Amino acid sequence: MRRLSALILVVFLGACSSSTTNERLWPSVSVADATGSIVQTANFIPEDVLVVSLWSTWCVPCRRELPQLQQYALEHPELSIIAINLGDKPESVTQFANEIGLNMPILIDSEGRISSSLGVTSVPATLIIDSKGVVIATHVGEISTKDLALLVETSN
Repeated sequence: MRRLSALILVVFLGACSSSTTNERLWPSVSVADATGSIVQTANFIPEDVLVVSLWSTWCVPCRRELPQLQQYALEHPELSIIAINLGDKPESVTQFANEIGLNMPILIDSEGRISSSLGVTSVPATLIIDSKGVVIATHVGEISTKDLALLVETSN
């Protein structure tokens, strides 16, 4: 009985101590931005939080959400907000960004390195990343500016 209790305790403690390995971290990779320049994702980690929107041009909810995200960014210049396109051609991304007046940083995740390391498999998705590069909040699906404000507020 003691051996079984000891084994259960070891398994329990092991599970508790490994909980940090499930943290999703902001990846440090090289990707293109909307202008075609290669940038390092690590350079986007701010002093406070980073709001990340993952999207595609073919995604109807993304098309509704991004103009709202742009407006939110204009109203909250203290926040770092970036839009990460998943898999579209750079010319399509630039055309769409110009159509809606998107002027925040846009990264193009053509190989899926950012999205797969963040565990994102569908768009739109919004993530909050803390100053240590840890994903502290995730919203999958279209997000309103009200819900985004709440997500940012509860993450601080």
